[in-house]
Amino acid sequence: MHVVEGINRTLELKGVLYNCMEAAKVVMNAEASSLMLLDEMTGDLNVSIPTGPVKDKIMGMAIPKSKGIGGWVISYNQPFISNDVTESDIFWKDLTDDFTTKNIICVPLRNEHGEAFGVLQAINRKDGKPFVNEDVAMFESLALHASSAIERSREYESMKGRLHDREVQIAEIHHRLKNNLSTICALLEFDLNELSDSKSRRAISAANSRLRAVAIAHSLLYDQDEIDQIVLSKYLGSVIQNIEKVFKDPEKEIYIQSSIEETDLDANRAMLCGMIVNELLTNAYKHAFEGKRGGEIVVTLKEAPNNEIVLIVADNGIGFQDQGDNSSTKPTGHFILKALARKLKAEISFKENPEIGAACLLKFPV
Repeated sequence: MHVVEGINRTLELKGVLYNCMEAAKVVMNAEASSLMLLDEMTGDLNVSIPTGPVKDKIMGMAIPKSKGIGGWVISYNQPFISNDVTESDIFWKDLTDDFTTKNIICVPLRNEHGEAFGVLQAINRKDGKPFVNEDVAMFESLALHASSAIERSREYESMKGRLHDREVQIAEIHHRLKNNLSTICALLEFDLNELSDSKSRRAISAANSRLRAVAIAHSLLYDQDEIDQIVLSKYLGSVIQNIEKVFKDPEKEIYIQSSIEETDLDANRAMLCGMIVNELLTNAYKHAFEGKRGGEIVVTLKEAPNNEIVLIVADNGIGFQDQGDNSSTKPTGHFILKALARKLKAEISFKENPEIGAACLLKFPV
C-alpha cells in the first residue's frame, strides 16, 4: 500500500516508471524487475528503467513483440509464470550474459479499454521459492495501479505539450497584432505629413497614441514568458515615452515625472490601465497648458494596503477644459475615461484647481 501510494502521487513519467520498477521488485521479493512499454511506431517492446544487477546494460533495449515472454504476454494480454525458463518454449534469451533468468512472473499493463500497452515482470525470487498462481493477483493489482499512473502521466505530458503549443500560438498572435498595429501607426504618421490643419493633426495623433498603447502591450506579451501578465511599470513607462514622442511640441517644454511600482496585472486590465494613462496624458498635452510655455505632468501608481491599486495623473496646468457629459452625443475626454474605468471596475474621480492644475485619481482592486 505504501508503494501504491507513492506511484499514485507521481505525475512525471520517468518518476512513475522508476517507482513501478522498485515496487515490482519489493512486492514480489525478486532479484530484478523491469517494465517494458510498447513502441507504437516500431511494434517493439522497450525496456524502461529496469532494476537489478544489470539494469544499466539492458536499459533502453528493444525486444521484438513476437519474441520472448514479454512479447507473448502483450500479444495475448494474459499473465505468465515460469519457474524454469529453460523448459519454456516462450522464453527467448537473456538480454545480457551477466544475468541468468531462473524464474519469472509477467503481467500485462492495460489501458482504460483493457488493451495491453506494456508488461511488468519480476525475475528470480530471492527466497528460492517458486512464483505461484496466487502471486498473479497481487502482481496484477500492482500492474493496475502502475498502468493507471502511466496513463495519467502520459496525459499530463500530452497536456503540457498542448499547453506549450498554445502558448507559442498565443505569442505568435501577439507578435502579429503588434506588427499590424505598428504598420497602421506608421501609416497614420505618414498621413500626418499631408495634413496642415492643427485640429486634424491632433485627432490623428491621438488615434495613433491609442493604437501604440495597445501595440506596446502585445509587444511585451510576446517578449516575455508570461502570456497573461504585464508588469505595469514597464508597460506604463513605454506608454509615457510614446506620448512624449507623439505630442512633442518644440514651442513648449512639457515634462512627465513618473513613480510607478512594479506591480503585475493581468493583460486585459493592464491594457485598460495603459489606455487610461494614454488618454489622460493626451488630454493634458492637448489642453492643460494652453497659453502657457510648458508645465509638468506627474504619473504615480502604487499598491495600497487595502489590496487596491491607486493611479494618479496630475498636472500643473490650467485645469480641466473638457468636463464631458454622459448625455452628450459627442464623445469627450471624461466620457471616454469613465467608460474605460467601468471596464476596469475602477473608481475614478477628477480634481482641479485653476491655481494648481488638475488631477485624476483611479482606484481598482489588485
